[in-house]
Amino acid sequence: MKHTRNKFLGLVTVLSILFGCTADVNNITGPSNLGNTLAISAFFGSGGVPVGGGAATVRVEVTNSSGQAVDGATVTLTTTLGTLGSVSLTTAGGVATTTLTAGTDAGNAFVVATVDNVTATAVVPIVVI
Repeated sequence: MKHTRNKFLGLVTVLSILFGCTADVNNITGPSNLGNTLAISAFFGSGGVPVGGGAATVRVEVTNSSGQAVDGATVTLTTTLGTLGSVSLTTAGGVATTTLTAGTDAGNAFVVATVDNVTATAVVPIVVI
């Protein structure tokens, strides 16, 4: 029984490493001049995003000073590596998402979101596999 349990835990660990999803929340900032708070997250495999077309999901959240979701907030995005699916997002239920697609260069992509007068940054590793 113990041997089977160890094999199972080993398999779970390997699968988590290979197929796990990492959320990188680097920054939550605010309040803005309108009282909003901005958060950014990037979701990608545990090893990073492979060069040459790998993708990460970028999620931004905007809340007001009471912690309630802000609908209709315009969020602009920039990146230092790769290509964003959209550089201007509008929140629905306080949330907006896009993708970051890796190009041919490896390194850390710094994805910067801006709402009102505040910015938040997520780092997405783009790696050679």
